[in-house]
Amino acid sequence: MQKLHNASPEQINRCFTHFGEYIDQALRDWNIPGAAVAVLQGDKVLHSQGHGLRDVENNLPVTSDTRFPIASMTKAFTAMGAALLVDDGLLDWDQPIRDVLPEFRLHDEYASQHANLRDLLCHRTGLPRHDFTWYRQSVTDGELVKNLRHLQPSTSFRGMWQYNNLMYETTGYLCAKIAGEENWESLMQNRILAPLGLNHTSANFDPSCTKYNDVALPYMIKRDSQERVKTPRYIHPTGMAAGSIQSTLNDLIIWHQLHNQQGIHQGKAFVSPHNLKQMHKPHMLIPATATKEQMFGNNLFSYGLGWFVEPYQGVTLVQHGGNLDGFSVIGGVVPELDISIIVLTNGNGKSLRDALLYEALDRALGVQGNDWSQQFLQRNAEVVKADTQGARNSSADKTDAPASHALADYVGTYNAPAYQAIEIALADDKATDNPQGGSGEGDLRILYSGEWWPLNHYHHNVFEADMARHDEAIKLSFELDTHGHITALNLPIEPDIGQMSFARQLDTQVPGSLQTRLQGRYQHPVGTLMVNITPDGDGLSYQLTGQNKMPLQLIKREADDTKLTFKLEGDAESLLVFKGGAEGFTQLQIKQPGKGYVCSRLA
Repeated sequence: MQKLHNASPEQINRCFTHFGEYIDQALRDWNIPGAAVAVLQGDKVLHSQGHGLRDVENNLPVTSDTRFPIASMTKAFTAMGAALLVDDGLLDWDQPIRDVLPEFRLHDEYASQHANLRDLLCHRTGLPRHDFTWYRQSVTDGELVKNLRHLQPSTSFRGMWQYNNLMYETTGYLCAKIAGEENWESLMQNRILAPLGLNHTSANFDPSCTKYNDVALPYMIKRDSQERVKTPRYIHPTGMAAGSIQSTLNDLIIWHQLHNQQGIHQGKAFVSPHNLKQMHKPHMLIPATATKEQMFGNNLFSYGLGWFVEPYQGVTLVQHGGNLDGFSVIGGVVPELDISIIVLTNGNGKSLRDALLYEALDRALGVQGNDWSQQFLQRNAEVVKADTQGARNSSADKTDAPASHALADYVGTYNAPAYQAIEIALADDKATDNPQGGSGEGDLRILYSGEWWPLNHYHHNVFEADMARHDEAIKLSFELDTHGHITALNLPIEPDIGQMSFARQLDTQVPGSLQTRLQGRYQHPVGTLMVNITPDGDGLSYQLTGQNKMPLQLIKREADDTKLTFKLEGDAESLLVFKGGAEGFTQLQIKQPGKGYVCSRLA
């Protein structure tokens, strides 16, 4: 590698002479359809243009005005919204959130009382991602904030950096309320997008909007085969402060120049230099990944407020990326040298965006010889190879052990607090058809992450969800109680927490005609004891002589209604099994740990 110290403008221009060709080759190497890339130093444009295709099927090119979802690059906009309110005196970086948003409550009460704006925006609340509380769900920010108290932390408050979209949703919700705006989207439009003249940028994608016809389509590149496939566009029902802004290369140039020029826009202060600095300075150290450490020889990485902050080639790079189904983007600034870099791609090969960012910065600094696209390609191939071998090693543990139950027994709804319900259905259940889901081939099907996927038996009570469109397969297991009934589904939905348990939703409703047939007195084998089954609100209750009434919860019902199984509310170990026919139930079996009783119905 050759570094040109104090490179002249002529030398830097030469570094960018063939940069467009470099980008075009990189797109071919990564099999990504298109990219929009800009590199500026001050007002001088070193490179700014579209490359490749925004729409492969119709052969439409990427331009500087092609709209891309910028995903988590949105976080810098949300942080700016908060900074403007701090400038206005309506918020304070260090004021506890509970002081201005009383409903804010985390699982950790100490964190609930002390968490402030800095904590939320620099990812140090102790909460891991828990992304599937919102991903592909119609849930409002108010509901997300209300549900935070149910989510398990994985480390101590301010103990370490953990990326968390929910805290940005909370910040957006808070800022909109404080500013008197209808929602975060209107806050962005009125305080940032309109004042900066970002006329091709919006806080969310409106599929019915015909104003923008220059729009990039999403494509997924499969990890093993590198096959490229068009994928459905992900659209969240409402604007997301963590990642729903749509923008263009030309608009993002204006946005990044604001961050390079002390918060000045068209000669006027947009945000105070002090609060701009708050966003750009390190707040939390980030543990270096093995890739970062090996490729850059650096383990000093940090997060500001809505931005990553890292040293690179003797300067401070302030950057943030974003990934969404079929898109991978990044933008960065070097304020000390007034350098802006934006990379937008419509493929999920996120390492290409990083490669082009560092390649562009090298050239702007007069650094030669790294060829970051090839380095990242090689690293990506190593990771894919290791992952493939890891999957083979995992498969080697597979046995031929059958499932403990018939497939129909696993069908049902499974719930966890604050999370989207998980549905299990038979594979041939046409009600689960979803053109965006899997192939439909499998033992069962699972509704997970907003889509239906094939669910194949693996071994024992372990099944595998075939999420082929996401190039992913996830193993899950079903949990049984001591009686052998399926009570829960365990899923590694949040890696930092481990397996999460989704309890099976019980159908506790018993039709009135059945309730009548179940009611009555049953003789216990202990002669002095009697069991009374009586109405209890909309259900039934159980009472043994000398004991309190206990509500019954239906857990299993035979198709011909000749056998019904209940559990006692608050007693997971006791089961009541009623047997009978059309004329009524003649027998009650009481099953308890280590013992069982048969009670006969009295006329």
